[in-house]
Amino acid sequence: MRLAMVRVTRKLLAPLITVVCCITINAQQASTHPFPEAYFTLTTDTARMRFLMKAISDSLNEGQLNSIYDWSVAGLAMAQKNRNDTMTGIFYFDIGKAYAYKILKPDSAVYFYKKVLPFFPDKLKYYNLYATREIMERYSEAGNKDSSLAYLDSLHARIDSMRIDNPRRMNMSQNMAGVYRYFGMFKSATRLYQDAIEGYRIKGNKGGLGMAMANLGELFDEAGDDLKAIYYSRQALDYLEIANMPYMLTAANLATYYSNLGKYDSTAWYLHLSDSVARIMGDLVQEKVSNQMIRCDALNNAKKYNEARSLLAQIGSLLYQNPYPPGLVKYKLACAMADTGMHRFAAARDTLISALQTARDSKEEIYITLSLQALAAVQANLNNYKEAYRYQQEYLEHKDSLTNQETKARLADFEVLYQAKQKEEKIALLQQENDIKNLQLKSSRQTNILYGVIFLSILSVLSLLFWQRSKQQRLETDKVKAELQTQVLRSQMNPHFIFNCLNSIENFIMQNDKRMASDYLNKFSKLIRSILDSSRNEVVPLAKDMEALQLYVELEQLRFNHKFSFTSFVDPALRGGDYCVPSLLVQPFVENAIVHGLAHSEEEELNLTVTASLENDTIKYIVQDNGIGRKKAKTYQELNKPYHKSVGLKITEERINMFNQQSQAGEFVSITDLYDGEQHPKGTKVEILLKAV
Repeated sequence: MRLAMVRVTRKLLAPLITVVCCITINAQQASTHPFPEAYFTLTTDTARMRFLMKAISDSLNEGQLNSIYDWSVAGLAMAQKNRNDTMTGIFYFDIGKAYAYKILKPDSAVYFYKKVLPFFPDKLKYYNLYATREIMERYSEAGNKDSSLAYLDSLHARIDSMRIDNPRRMNMSQNMAGVYRYFGMFKSATRLYQDAIEGYRIKGNKGGLGMAMANLGELFDEAGDDLKAIYYSRQALDYLEIANMPYMLTAANLATYYSNLGKYDSTAWYLHLSDSVARIMGDLVQEKVSNQMIRCDALNNAKKYNEARSLLAQIGSLLYQNPYPPGLVKYKLACAMADTGMHRFAAARDTLISALQTARDSKEEIYITLSLQALAAVQANLNNYKEAYRYQQEYLEHKDSLTNQETKARLADFEVLYQAKQKEEKIALLQQENDIKNLQLKSSRQTNILYGVIFLSILSVLSLLFWQRSKQQRLETDKVKAELQTQVLRSQMNPHFIFNCLNSIENFIMQNDKRMASDYLNKFSKLIRSILDSSRNEVVPLAKDMEALQLYVELEQLRFNHKFSFTSFVDPALRGGDYCVPSLLVQPFVENAIVHGLAHSEEEELNLTVTASLENDTIKYIVQDNGIGRKKAKTYQELNKPYHKSVGLKITEERINMFNQQSQAGEFVSITDLYDGEQHPKGTKVEILLKAV
């Protein structure tokens, strides 16, 4: 279950969450962590300060944070007494580290990091640069977006002056990308991760390259693009060392991405890899809880609810020993999904109410939204329609709030990219002006004409490049418009179909046929959800598209009182591959066959068939019915709806044309009228050709 605007997990916060769960300390407990014995053998303040500075650095690198605050305060006192500005700035920086990662007070951390900056005025030096980075991250941790973005801008100005393979630029790019990611500004984050990847490639740094690719994979997962998430994460594994935490977590992430796509064999394989590394590292939480939760999600998605419930029982005993609110909510949602699948609706309802309360206590908005959505569906299954309506209204309110947040993030994203583009153009312009001035300074009376010709040539080349660039931008804009139009088309269904479905549900309710009303409503909601999920992607897996088509036909069968039968067949070669197609591309032809061909027929044994087969590099669909045929359907249309003009099939042919990247669509769609031996109409056959991707 996934919302378009936000992914369920905030992987950006994983390191912070670990610290929060494992550490609590009172900053005022000074002297509880004594100094090393070697410290007391030193006789001068300078030696003691240098000793403390190295001890603090070593402790930070090893993750041993208990003594950082005490040692930093002692060092600061000596630095101030001796009026050593450099050491004063360094110990302020270390106190900020203690507040950020041990004491967990981001506001205090920001206060001390800001005190570092005056002691290191050069903005490209280590302490100024990294103190600014820490301030940016602490503001994002506290949810202060405006302040965080202000320091992001400051860091952009600095790293833009560095070479792309500068280690500090690569490091900063990933930190800045993480903050953009946290605020949902995925385009800006993607650009920075790609900069880091390019830098690590140039340097030949495999470990850094693997980490950057893994982060980029997580970013695409959060943005809802599992195919790109898989692409970058699989590359990341090739560069990461096998027996380390990044490899283990990236393998677990890949299992999640494949589970989202319904590829459970691949899910099992990558979970096996993650479990193997977890056992080597002795990480029981990853092996026994995190990876097992991924298995449960896969089992639920595969409708193996009994197996999922059995596995969840094992996880619960471990999870409740060290409760962590987001993990608990996700666990409860998985339990409720399994119970719902086994029609244990009362148990699912109770679990979801508990999940909703936990999510509200921890202020996890995405989990609140998911819990409300699931509660509305379960209450409907329990015939508690009043409660179902209340939860549905709350769900829509929270969903709208999340959508608004996503929209604001996208606008901010575009603004950042626009500003970056302006800066690049200004830099290029300044460089051009500088080159021109250098030419003018070097010129002499004898070469003025030559330089003038060169200048005009450069200007002409620049004009040509500018024209080509403008043309490319127009083409890209047209492409974006076309994609948007396609997305809008995918996200819409025939209003008549929706109204007919709602009327059918109302009729069942009025007839007190609760079972049929519930069945119809469930299928209708699944279809709408499938359409909404698919609308944000240019293509969807063929199997998922056929499932949506099956739901649509089942609704039409209910509407027409099972007047016709339906048969579908998908070539095993297509089922076994990773083929993707534009969503609901065949649906308008199926709708035409039902509404115009079968609905008006008085014959017995009416049927509709849809087949999909792989022929070389082409996917061939065949939609065939034994209805009244196109000629009689046209006559009926002219008598009953003389002014109605349908553009659905024309738009669908344009979509096919666009997908196949051809200028003419006629060769990809052919319609054949069928006749019996006496030339009486016996239906219609539609053949559709798509390139296989």
